[in-house]
Amino acid sequence: MSGAVASGIGAALGFATLHYLHENILSPQGLGCLCPPLGAVAVLLFSMPGAPASQPKAVIGGHIVAGLVAYSVGQAQLPYPEAVSVAVTIVAMSLFKVTHPPAGAYAFLFANKGMGAKGIVAPGLIGAVILIVVQQVVKVLTGMVGGGGKKKKE
Repeated sequence: MSGAVASGIGAALGFATLHYLHENILSPQGLGCLCPPLGAVAVLLFSMPGAPASQPKAVIGGHIVAGLVAYSVGQAQLPYPEAVSVAVTIVAMSLFKVTHPPAGAYAFLFANKGMGAKGIVAPGLIGAVILIVVQQVVKVLTGMVGGGGKKKKE
């Protein structure tokens, strides 16, 4: 099976899992795990698993940073919250060495929708963690997916 097909299958399994957990477990609890930036997370995890931005530390750390930054910007009621949230998220991700581009998109979404404190965890962080788990399961079952390469040494 080609790397591209394996990547597509992995992403499909990831989103099937996201939908199932969203509908059956999270939504009844008032939480979610579906948002547009997770499409980009899936591209990184399943197509470019060796990239620094695809590593669990970057994916999880980036989403934590984005949620905390965007929430803080919203609480401070700063002008141009999307711009401030994305800019500060970029700086903080760089400082903490957890740069993950989809987290910048999540900061924008969070600020744009005026998400509350729940937004720090859901849907972005929970969704990203679920995709990481699926990626790791797929990797164990089929070998390294996508990108045709090995994970870079850190």
